Amino acid sequence: MTNGRTVSWHQAEPANLVLISGPESYFASRASRLIKDKLRASHEDLEVNEVADGEYSPGLIFSLASPSLFNEPRLVIIGSASEGLAEDLEQLLLEPAENCTIVVRIPNLVGHNGKLKKQLSASALNVSCEEVKKDVDRIDFIKREFQRLETPIDQPAIRALVAAFGSDMGELGAACDQLANSGVPKVSLAEVERTFQGRVETNAFKIADAALAGNASEAIRLFRHGFATGIDSVALTAALSMKIRQLARLFNDRNAPAAATGMQPWQQDRA
Repeated sequence: MTNGRTVSWHQAEPANLVLISGPESYFASRASRLIKDKLRASHEDLEVNEVADGEYSPGLIFSLASPSLFNEPRLVIIGSASEGLAEDLEQLLLEPAENCTIVVRIPNLVGHNGKLKKQLSASALNVSCEEVKKDVDRIDFIKREFQRLETPIDQPAIRALVAAFGSDMGELGAACDQLANSGVPKVSLAEVERTFQGRVETNAFKIADAALAGNASEAIRLFRHGFATGIDSVALTAALSMKIRQLARLFNDRNAPAAATGMQPWQQDRA
């Protein structure tokens, strides 16, 4: 039973209607691909029709979902909600088309997208593609990717990937694929640095980390690169203040839990 259920993007599966919602476009594309791969694994003759964003016209879904002469399995992927789509899907779901999976991308809840989500979420498998904002979630993503790719990876290598590609999940996913297919038995920090030399992004927190660690030359290098690429001085001041407060809490009580200091467990271990 999938109606009304909500799952994360990596748990996407075929259903009569799948609504892929949320702002993270990389996860949305992965979810669509996962559904397509699962269908193709059992149906080599899968018929795929994709309707680009803004190209849906009222009534189109009925022709796309209707069975062919031999009733081959069908997958219809619609780039976003358009005028008439919600009403068409409501009517179609009264008697769902046999062997047909319909996927609709809902990047936001504005206009037709919001209307469709409100009307049909209870009748669909809802796939969540929320923006990743925390490093712990990026770390979970990397671990899951390497598990899927059946390649072991060191914890320092995971942290290096977060530092290098953490702001772009698409690039982070591509980096995981590249490393997993590099032929090494286990991905190490050295392998990440060798493969992506010079790619580590400079941000205010990395400058603050280097400065508070006493690594003056690295802090200056990051500072120069950061300001050359547009880092705001206000952001740097805020990062330094936050890091100092975290360290003060930790030094006041070395046994304080990570939640009390505002740090990740691995950050406390390094402090």
